[in-house]
Amino acid sequence: MNAPEWEPLAGSGARLSGHAQALTDDDLHEDSALPAWSRAHVLTHVAQAADARTGLLLAARAGQVGRQYLSEQARAEAIEAGARRPAAVVRSDLHRAVQECLTAIREHPVQLWDAPGIWLGGHRRPVRGVVTGLRRELEYHHVDLAAGYEPAGWPDDFVVTELSRVTARMDKRADAPPMTLTCPTTVRVSITPPVDVTGPPAAILALLSGRSDGTGLDPDGRALPALPPLS
Repeated sequence: MNAPEWEPLAGSGARLSGHAQALTDDDLHEDSALPAWSRAHVLTHVAQAADARTGLLLAARAGQVGRQYLSEQARAEAIEAGARRPAAVVRSDLHRAVQECLTAIREHPVQLWDAPGIWLGGHRRPVRGVVTGLRRELEYHHVDLAAGYEPAGWPDDFVVTELSRVTARMDKRADAPPMTLTCPTTVRVSITPPVDVTGPPAAILALLSGRSDGTGLDPDGRALPALPPLS
């Protein structure tokens, strides 16, 4: 992996890991921004997500087709169990898992990025998705900690990439109105009549990803349209 791809990913990992180390034991067991999850749940999930991605890469290097998780139930049960560990263990496990995944990404043979893996839900896709998937885990869930990291702190390259991905994904969903992203940053939501939502790119991404109620955005003087949770 070349430096322009590696350095932003490593930076996201360092920021989250550093922030997690600064949280007190009490902080870690307080509520996160995600329903029914403490901050320990969030960090446990990110660690296990990193481990799952490391497993996909190592399997590909061994000539095997790895599986991200055995099942959604197994994934949920592992998060619940992991969140009950001592705070120091949760923090150290996050750091270990992220660093191991970053190392696996950096050392992955170029010719094996298109090797298949079985992702959550049973979909078979190239393991190259590990890179963008880990970046999303690190940046979105850093905000979900509800410990001071805000969408305005998201790196510009992450926001640009995710805005295009999220609007395209929403555009294909039956439970979401079609959306079109234009520049300067405006999302046109194709309801009747259409709503043009303008504002800082990070604030628009926060709205579309379910991490903001839209405060600070201009929806053309109208109420913000209802959007389904990003899944």
